[in-house]
Amino acid sequence: MELLLNEQQTQLVDTAARLCRETGGVPRARALRDSGTEMDGEAWSKIVAAGWLGMTATEQQGGVGLGLFDAVLAIEEVGKRLLMVPLADATAATWTLSRADVQNAALDALKAHLAGYWLTIPACEPPHWCFDGKPPSGLSFDARTMSLNGRLAFVPFALPANLFLVATNAGREPLLALVDGNSDGLSREMQTNVDGSTSTTLSFVNVAVAPEWVVARGAAATRLAAEMQDVLALLTGVELLGLAAAAHDMTIDYLKLRQQFGKPIGSFQALQHRAVDGMIDIELNRSLIYRVLADFDRGAHHPAMVPAVKARAARVALAVTRMALQMHGAVGYTDSADIGLYYKRAIALAARCGGELNQTARFSELTLS
Repeated sequence: MELLLNEQQTQLVDTAARLCRETGGVPRARALRDSGTEMDGEAWSKIVAAGWLGMTATEQQGGVGLGLFDAVLAIEEVGKRLLMVPLADATAATWTLSRADVQNAALDALKAHLAGYWLTIPACEPPHWCFDGKPPSGLSFDARTMSLNGRLAFVPFALPANLFLVATNAGREPLLALVDGNSDGLSREMQTNVDGSTSTTLSFVNVAVAPEWVVARGAAATRLAAEMQDVLALLTGVELLGLAAAAHDMTIDYLKLRQQFGKPIGSFQALQHRAVDGMIDIELNRSLIYRVLADFDRGAHHPAMVPAVKARAARVALAVTRMALQMHGAVGYTDSADIGLYYKRAIALAARCGGELNQTARFSELTLS
């Protein structure tokens, strides 16, 4: 099924491409990596001003009432330009809070998030995201004392976050709640990824949960948390799609310029075939993602299609960027080569929200059951 963008969506793509081109790109990504900066504050301010955070929230909540399909058109451009911004994570938080029908303090927190005053980042660790089959490190909620204890690993953009949208199924009762990043008993342990981005382990020691910031409890919390995790996986797959497309375009330009035996190496049939294979994989990914997201917005998607998107997006992004490195020759493997930044970002994003093997296993579980 081919999904054609309407006029409004086409304009959104053009606007997003222009903004990301002006604020992102390889030189900026390299500078941020070398300086150890986790988030590009200037780019984030422009994204917030453009209203991208509010696409999936209702107008009453301060958003514009669009769907995930529209939001991913911007996120794909973020992936293409290697922007160090938490758009995928913040959009997942927006989507979840807007569908939880939050009131009072939680609604105020959502509006502050959409306005860019606060940054809300989802914090969860479902079993199918874990590496090497290891169980989650564990976070439990004690409903009697209204407190959280345990650890959550691999939380991106945790240092600049003001609020965490924490999900847990362990303890006395499942919980989905907002937690202040400055809460007593909450600490962060940061690790630097291969591309310069960070993953943080959050440690909770009797961290109090404010009753007014409880988003959902019990079965409702379990359902919303599962949906938030699916949205995170889908949006990470979209960012991988944009990254792979940009790396492929960069490689095609290189094939046209690099001379060998007196002619451009792009004239060699073997390289042409590999480039076409990469393009086909990217376009098949785009078709899959667009179809799944269109169905997701209608509530008509099959649950197994979420891990299918993430697994395939991870595999294709890694394959395309590896191919790009090889076609750039020995220089492609040096740190000074721009194409290497795409490969390293692909490694980091492919592992986020469960890698190819984790998501393939989940796809099998959901289809066989």
